[in-house]
Amino acid sequence: MRFRRYVAPNRDGSYRFEFPEPLKMLIVQLADELNQSIGDDNPDLARLFPTAYAKDPELDAGYQILARGELIDHRTTAFDTVKSSATKDVLDDEQLTAWMGVVNDLRLVLGTRLDVSEDDRELSEDHPDARAYEIYMLLGHVLSEIVDGLSSNLPDEGTGERPAPGIDLG
Repeated sequence: MRFRRYVAPNRDGSYRFEFPEPLKMLIVQLADELNQSIGDDNPDLARLFPTAYAKDPELDAGYQILARGELIDHRTTAFDTVKSSATKDVLDDEQLTAWMGVVNDLRLVLGTRLDVSEDDRELSEDHPDARAYEIYMLLGHVLSEIVDGLSSNLPDEGTGERPAPGIDLG
């Protein structure tokens, strides 16, 4: 049985990126919302700015002062890349890596908001967070596809050889 892959390498080093447009637009919309709140002191964003020195609050405060701005700039650049490449069906490595980071950030924030744990499998349709949880799971699938696409170009651990580019997995 063959499964359709939405992300796959092309022979020229680019990647086929063929998620449905409504899904891409949902990710862009969520990324815009996150980008607008990225500098806020919101507990849902805590996992985007993890504690570096849990046992030394003073040292950690210094780290946060130094690193937070750079992390925000990096994320804002990634959000801009996602927005500008959302209508494309072919992405380069940098664009696809930006999508990976943004989708991962969205999952972290949504997972924090939903207080997702390893035991959570699904919510009933009438649960107030059911739609948000469905989006969280969908983002997990998108992230998995992107990681699989990017990793398909990594060298084989045993031989060090790269796989033949442009293999159609779909």
